[in-house]
Amino acid sequence: MRRRKGFTLIELLVVIAIIAVLMAILMPALNKAREQGQRAVCKSNLKNYTLATYMYTGDNDDKFCDPRSCYFSQTAPYPVESGLSSPIHLRWCNGDLYLKNHPEYASSFYHYLKNVKAFICPTFARIAHRASQDHFYQADADRIKNYKPWYNYTMNGYLGSPSSSVKKSRVEKLSEVKHPAETFSFTEESALVDTRYNVSGLNDTYMIPGSDSMIEGWLKQAGSYRLIKPGPEGVGQFWDVIAGFHYAPSGDPMGGRGNCAFLDGHVDAYRREETFPLAWPH
Repeated sequence: MRRRKGFTLIELLVVIAIIAVLMAILMPALNKAREQGQRAVCKSNLKNYTLATYMYTGDNDDKFCDPRSCYFSQTAPYPVESGLSSPIHLRWCNGDLYLKNHPEYASSFYHYLKNVKAFICPTFARIAHRASQDHFYQADADRIKNYKPWYNYTMNGYLGSPSSSVKKSRVEKLSEVKHPAETFSFTEESALVDTRYNVSGLNDTYMIPGSDSMIEGWLKQAGSYRLIKPGPEGVGQFWDVIAGFHYAPSGDPMGGRGNCAFLDGHVDAYRREETFPLAWPH
């Protein structure tokens, strides 16, 4: 009797169908495990930011660095940024300024971040090529010669800022922060824009909800800084908000959470609705 060699077409189709079913079952679990791993890496990165902030303020009379140049030695354009109309707003994805390869552009604060393995969340790095809807990015992205998203952790704009727009809101020293366990030093800023909630996406080195005049109006409207939140059910549009790509529900990439590094040293994830109370240092 002649033995059959190989599989019949029906048998192959059955095997393929079984593999497809198994993949459909396993893929959500694998994606969930990958995301959990990426969140853990992100929190580890930000934990080092808390240590860097402590060391920097300890060596600088308790003062914070300037959030506008927490990574870089200057806010003015470098020669390598020639041809860009808004260079400071594109440094997050300009590979020619990636500080691990170009430490000559680094600020004094950056030198306290040498133990940080990466300045960008792995999840953000994966989605960055299609994520940024910021108006500065949209206007100038085609002029970037070396596109490389390399940071998405931005400093709290109310800490140490010399900007006149937040003269009343800022604090200069760590000891002036009333609730360090509830105030972030660095956070993941949203690259996405929902104009009901925020006017800007990730576009610079600091995250700031709004100016002194905006805050004054918000306080009158809400009554307490803890009740100030962006959006149509809140006080309206902020400048910047916390990212939402961690734990985001399907179809709502801003509906999740962003990790925050707090001034007491812990790291945790929060929603964009919680942006202002966590940034407010008073």
